[in-house]
Amino acid sequence: MIQLAVRVKIFGHLVGEVIRKNLCSLCGACIASCPVVALTVKNEVPTITGRCVLCGYCYNQCPKTPFDWKIVEEKLFGGTGYGPLGHVESAYVARATNPRILEVSQDGGAVTALLHYALEAKIIDCAVVSSVSEEKPWLPKPTLAFNLDELLKAAGSKYTSSPNHIALASAVYEYGLERIGFVGVGCQIRALRKMQFSDYGATKLGSKVKFAIGLFCSETFYYKKLVEEFLSSRGVDVSRITRFEIAAGKFTVKSGKEILLSVPVKEVKVYAREACEKCGDFTAELADISVGSVDSPKGWSTVLIRTSSGKKLFTEAVKAGYLEVKELKIEDLKVALKLAKAKKKSATEAVALS
Repeated sequence: MIQLAVRVKIFGHLVGEVIRKNLCSLCGACIASCPVVALTVKNEVPTITGRCVLCGYCYNQCPKTPFDWKIVEEKLFGGTGYGPLGHVESAYVARATNPRILEVSQDGGAVTALLHYALEAKIIDCAVVSSVSEEKPWLPKPTLAFNLDELLKAAGSKYTSSPNHIALASAVYEYGLERIGFVGVGCQIRALRKMQFSDYGATKLGSKVKFAIGLFCSETFYYKKLVEEFLSSRGVDVSRITRFEIAAGKFTVKSGKEILLSVPVKEVKVYAREACEKCGDFTAELADISVGSVDSPKGWSTVLIRTSSGKKLFTEAVKAGYLEVKELKIEDLKVALKLAKAKKKSATEAVALS
């Protein structure tokens, strides 16, 4: 019997199919999964700087390369109840009880509170989060948080891409950790699920993640275009920025309580990554728990519980007093549903035109 060789797709294919087509979201999965550390970030996209060994791991972890996502949906949710918001077991508005978390949180601090509980309860050894660089103002930096102080440094939305999977690789290969909590937007969660459930997955990384918290995301922006060019052109001293906000159709930049700039969101949309136009995942549908701000009162977070592990973590954190919560009915998620449907429609149209 003659066996046919199967051609493995490698980084060159990733360049041609994803990077040059502006489909890369800079999730960092290709860089993290490279066994010979041949990839790095340059000009806000993955770049090869070492000798490729033609293994194909980079291509196969990418959330934008072909994959049957029904495999993941079946593994996580049993293939049932999958709608515009993804599979949702229950929904809540939630707020951290720790005043230190509330002081620095984007909304209700639910993500930070969940991670704080998981660390103190020894459910995880560390959390993969996005902090900011010490070298460039407000440049996202994939980071490992081991305690509350480190979580607080990473609190708040960055709005520019952070290759969080690089920090996951650091946790596994540099620290040798076995129990990791992961936070990311939809494309990063999808890359994680490919690591965990694909036949060609980087299981050495994916298997160490005990739960994944997804963040609602309409789009992310290029750092150079948004921060270094646009904000500088508007006279904003980027070294003073302490917070970005997108709410009520406005993109707002703050330094403490001082508003440095507030413009219509449409003015900054041109600086969004092109990959986001073809992404239909607003609520991080493949996470264990998804968190956002829409449909919640100011100062609270909207929390969607998707899996049994997510439910267990959330329930225990509430019972331990790390969160105060109020239950939401699915029909109360009107804004989230509207935005999720719009993002799916927009992505479908963008793909059709490409």
